[in-house]
Formats: sequence, structure tokens, C-alpha cells
Amino acid sequence: MKDLMINKFKASLLMFMFFVSSLTAEVVLPEIFQDHMILQQGVSNKVWGTAEPGEEVTIRFSGKKYSTITEDSGEWKVELSSLEASSESREMMISGENSLVIKDILVGEVWLASGQSNMVSGIKQVPGLQRKIFVEERDNHRIRGYINGKWYLLSEQALHTSAVGFFFANRLEKALSVPVAYVVVAALGSKIEPFVPPEEAKAYSLGNKASGIFNKRIVPLAPYSFKGVIWYQGESNRGSENYFECLKALHEGWSRVFQMRSLPFYQVQIAPFNKALQKTSLISEGVWAAQYRAAKEISGMEIIPLHDTGISVKHIHPRSKQPVGERLAAMALKHQYGKNVVTRGPSMSAAFQKGGDVLVQFVKIDEGLTTKDGKSPSFFELSEDGITYLDAKAEIMGDKVKVFSPDQFVPKYVRMGWNDIAIPNLMDKNGWPVFAFPAQAVEVLDQD
Repeated sequence: MKDLMINKFKASLLMFMFFVSSLTAEVVLPEIFQDHMILQQGVSNKVWGTAEPGEEVTIRFSGKKYSTITEDSGEWKVELSSLEASSESREMMISGENSLVIKDILVGEVWLASGQSNMVSGIKQVPGLQRKIFVEERDNHRIRGYINGKWYLLSEQALHTSAVGFFFANRLEKALSVPVAYVVVAALGSKIEPFVPPEEAKAYSLGNKASGIFNKRIVPLAPYSFKGVIWYQGESNRGSENYFECLKALHEGWSRVFQMRSLPFYQVQIAPFNKALQKTSLISEGVWAAQYRAAKEISGMEIIPLHDTGISVKHIHPRSKQPVGERLAAMALKHQYGKNVVTRGPSMSAAFQKGGDVLVQFVKIDEGLTTKDGKSPSFFELSEDGITYLDAKAEIMGDKVKVFSPDQFVPKYVRMGWNDIAIPNLMDKNGWPVFAFPAQAVEVLDQD
């Protein structure tokens, strides 16, 4: 009899718990749907969440009404009509058994800002003149950030916002005159692998340490509408032999998850760094080479350099973030918004060996080659075997640079800035630096 009473009590308790849970199966939204959010203009923004299975969920926004029935799993999703950019503060009402109201919504451009510590690093860490720009913009309600699960107005962020994200958004807002948001998903000291979705991690054999950040922080954002991605990561992958495969897997995975073919994805070439000042090549051979290849081979990927922005090779965190954010913005302005802006400096196209000299040819020269400090081009090296390199002298000759050495040997290889402590001074007169490079010289006897 006692056992029967206990069983009846347990059954009654379960029924009560089920009854209570059914009463509390309210409409729930993902964390990113909050006051002060910005929606992407020009696309069908998706709004989704959970509620009681079979429940009707209604959304009212911008004068329109959208309804759907929750699936058996409790999930629901609607697509809003394409929206024009607007700085008008509007509300969205979501109703089912309960009602939710999201206030102060704008429509404009939304970018995902991801990577590791250099993307996390806040305005508080940048030089004073750059901090001043942020302070001057703190009442600009058209620039907003989503960081650590919350939407912020600039006036609320107290200098802790992502500096790169802010300067990127600030440049876009000034050029486009529309609201701009940067959604920060970055992790201190993280490698690239945790950002890669499981499906692509498996396809590219990235190991069991992949996908942790993706599962925890990217999945809850999908399928929120973004214009593209700015990416500042790679320091923790120094020496990696598969960084290109990681970038390819990441781009494929995020393009799939966010439902964007050839997802715009703008990389920051990580800064030279070696605290011990040793002339290593863990960054150049492991990460830079992969970043260059990805920018060349993967549709939607581009890269910006930063070695000319006043960095110290003893510090892994360059303080100056304004030129980084603004160069990323220049990429977006040209490729996504059709603006006629400069987006790069020259790059090496070919090298020709003539006797003991090497002539390096450059392309994408805008206003002409020069040097940042007015001195001869620095950090050029020559080699007979591509293994042992000797410091060399260099001289600008129009759209070429002549590289030579007082040592008596026939050089077969040339490189500029291709080690972890090199900060070369060669640049275009438009202010953008020449990309570092390694090259094999082709012998020609009649090269002028």
C-alpha cells in the first residue's frame, strides 16, 4: 500500500510539473534580439525563437504583421520583408501566449567582428588621439556594438568596446550615412580551430579541439543577417602548417551557416612579433603565407596589412587600432558598397636576376613607390639557396626595386620583410604599405 501511494504521488508530481511547464512555455527569443539592435538593410531578416508547440507567434514591425505556427520541436521562424536603412527608433512586438517588445531598433549595416585578443582589445588600450575620436562619437546613436551577449550604445560602453570594431563602424557610418553595428565574437588567446563548424572541421581534419567557440557563440547568432565578417586572428596559430585549410574551412562553414555565398571576409595580416627579437619565420611561413593564399584563392576573402602602423615587435598587441579598422572599412566600402577608395598598397609580381642584382617588379602601384622614413628600402634579403639569407641593399627604380649585396654570390631568391621581426618601410605614396613577400628570381639577361 505504501509503495502504491508513493507511485501515485510521483505520477501526480510529474503531471503537475508537465502542467506548470506547459503554462510557462512562453515565447523566447535568442539573446541577440534586444533593445538597441540594428537589422541589416536590403535583405529578408530572419526572426526566430521557441514557444509552445503548435502555438501561433505574431511579429509586428515597421507597419507589417507576420505570423507563423510553432513546430512540434517548439521552434519557429519568420522572415521580415526587405528593409531600407533607417535611423528612426522603432519597436518590434512579438506575441504568443506572452508578448515581448524590443525597443529602439534601427536598420543599416551589420558586420560580424571576430578573432582573438586584438579584436577584443578595447578603446581604453589605444593611444590618446584615437581614444578622443571615440569620446567625440559617444553620443552617435547610429553606431552600436553587440558584445558579450548585449547590445550597447556607444555612450554605455565606457571605452571597453572593441577598438577595431568601433573604428571600422565609424568609418562606414561616416561614408554611408546609415546606422552601423559590429557584433563581436572574439576570444583571448584562441586559435582559429574553435571557430570552425563541426562539419567543416571534420571535412578538413582539424582535430577534436575544433568548434568549441562556434557551438557556444556562433550557433546562437545564426541565421541573423550580416553584411560580412572582419577577422583579426592568427597570433595563437604561429607555426601552424594548416592555417590555410583552417581559413578555408572557416569561410565555407560560416558561408553555409549564415546562408551567404562567398561570405565577405576581411582578414588583418597579423603583426610581426617575436619578444626575444629572434629572426624566426613562424608567423611569415605559417600564417602570412596562408593568409595571402586565402585572399588570392577564396572568393570573398581579402587582407589588409598593418606592419606600418607604429607597432613594436616585442608586443603581440599593437596599440594603434584606428588604421586597422579604417583599412578594413575601406575594403568594405569598395567591395560591398561600390565606393572608389584605396584598399591596398603594392605587391610583388615578379623578380628578375641579372648578375649579382635582383630587380623586383611591383603591381597595384597607385601613386608611386616611396619609403615611410625617406631612407632606402629596408629589410630586403638575398639568398643563393632559399634557406640562408643575407641582408641586402635596395634602391627604388620607378615601379621596380633593385636589390643588391656587396657579397660576391649569384642570388636566386629575394624577400622583403619576410620574418617575424621585420618592419619594412617600402610603401605607396598613397599611404598604404607594400606587402611583405618571398620570391624566387627568374634569370633574364636583357632586363633593363
